[in-house]
Amino acid sequence: MAEGSMTPVPIRKTKRGRRPQIGVLAALLVLAAAAAWAILRGNGGGGGASAGPLRADFETVWRWSDAAYAGGAGGAAWSFRWDGAADLKAANDFASALGFKLSGRLNADGGPVDVVASDPHYKLTLWVRSQPAKDGARQGEPRYDVVLLLDAAGQTERSVISAGLAKVEKAMRAASDLKLRGGFTVKGRPAAEGAGARVAKAAEAEETEAYDDGNTSSLTYYSGALGSRVLSGSKPVNLQIAESRGTPRTGAELIIGVPLITGDYTMQAK
Repeated sequence: MAEGSMTPVPIRKTKRGRRPQIGVLAALLVLAAAAAWAILRGNGGGGGASAGPLRADFETVWRWSDAAYAGGAGGAAWSFRWDGAADLKAANDFASALGFKLSGRLNADGGPVDVVASDPHYKLTLWVRSQPAKDGARQGEPRYDVVLLLDAAGQTERSVISAGLAKVEKAMRAASDLKLRGGFTVKGRPAAEGAGARVAKAAEAEETEAYDDGNTSSLTYYSGALGSRVLSGSKPVNLQIAESRGTPRTGAELIIGVPLITGDYTMQAK
C-alpha cells in the first residue's frame, strides 16, 4: 500500500471513440481513484457498520457472471476491498473479531501497523495506519485508516467466499465506531465474445460512461439490482465491465467491478 494518501480525482463523462490503449488504462485509473475517494467520503454504498449489501451484491453478480466466465463464476478470481477509518478501540475490536492481535501495537503516537493472515481458500489482509495530524487540529485520540482485502483465487466455491464475507460483516458489527465502504473486482477468461454485454443485460443496467480503443473497452453502468454505488458527478454508478482481447500470452479478459473496478486491470499470465 502506498505511503501517501490518494488524491481525489473526479470522474468525467467521455464519449466513446478510438483512443490509444494507454488512454483506456488512464480512464480506468481515474475511475478507480474516484471510487476510492467516493468510498472514503461515504458517497453511496453499503455504509456504516453493516456490510450486508456487499454480500448481496456478490451473490447477484455471481449469478449474472456464471455463464460469462470460462469455467463459470467459480473459475474467476474475486477480490474484495473495504476502506475506512476508526479510533483506537474500533480498530482493535475489528482486528480481534477477524482473529488478528493488535493489542499493544497501536499506540498514542499512531505508529503504522501491518497485519497479514491467509488460509487455503482465500487471503485476508488487514492494514491499520495512523492518520496524519492536521495542521491546527486539536490534540485528541488518534484516528486510523483501515484497509481490508479478501482475495479468492480461481476455483473457489461460492459458499467459501460468502462465508468469508459473513466473517467480515460480523467483525464490522463488533466495532462500534467503524465506518467502512466496500467493493469487489472479478477477473477471468470470458466464455465467449460479448460476455460483458450479456452481464450488463442480465443486470438491466443503464450505461453512463464508455471508453474504447478498439482493443480494450470499459463501460460503466447503474443497475437498480445492486445495493452498492458511488457518484460519478451527480449520477450514481455501481457496475463497471471491462473487456480486452489481450495478448497471445494472456488471452482475452473479462473484468467486472462493483461499484467500480479497483486494483490491477490485467490478469497475470500463468
